[in-house]
Amino acid sequence: MASQVQSILQALFDEDLSAPDCAPCQEQLAAYVDAHLAGQPVGTRFPAVAAHLDHCADCQQTYQELMALLALERSGKLAPPPVAPSFDFSYLPPRPAAPAAQPAARPWRLDGLGRLVIQWTAELLASLSGPALQPAMLKSDAPVGLRYELADAVDDLAVRIEAEPQRGDPQRWTVEVAVDIPSRGGWPHLAGSLVTLRRGDATLDQQETDPYGKALFDDLPASALPQLSFTVERA
Repeated sequence: MASQVQSILQALFDEDLSAPDCAPCQEQLAAYVDAHLAGQPVGTRFPAVAAHLDHCADCQQTYQELMALLALERSGKLAPPPVAPSFDFSYLPPRPAAPAAQPAARPWRLDGLGRLVIQWTAELLASLSGPALQPAMLKSDAPVGLRYELADAVDDLAVRIEAEPQRGDPQRWTVEVAVDIPSRGGWPHLAGSLVTLRRGDATLDQQETDPYGKALFDDLPASALPQLSFTVERA
């Protein structure tokens, strides 16, 4: 196989030759020279190239120059260029810097009274469901359930919120909030936490969790989901 140096040198000597039968010779010339320098029977391996070189002066000259250069390269006598090439790309316009990635906003916080507040947004719901929440997604054959979990972020409190469209009416959704207080040991000791559902500044509903730690909010419009917030106050 021709070496990388051979391929480069061959490219340097490529010419737009007028004779149509020069192209096959040029394509195999580096391999032909490589075999010749290795002492192989080039006439047997490349009979078409050998026959072409016998009558084509242009290819014969390219062959001789390539032989001389590769012989020098193999013997280590190929002199390096006296000056290392340098390139000035100052005329090119500066490449604009990529904008710094903004950290994702945390969807939860603790208010001044220590209550957990979880705020849903369109971006958050998009990460939970895949496509952005849009009216087109809320057709009867398109909606999928949503699930948000917050664990190990607030001491002795974990919250899971699940939402799914109602059967037969994908424009109305049911949202279930499950509040777990690990120190209480699970069911049936999870009753009494207060969950307040808001849309913007308006309070839509307020419920206490049952012994399983669950509060259920029914018949919510699909368009309201990206604006919902849930305030959880431990009993």
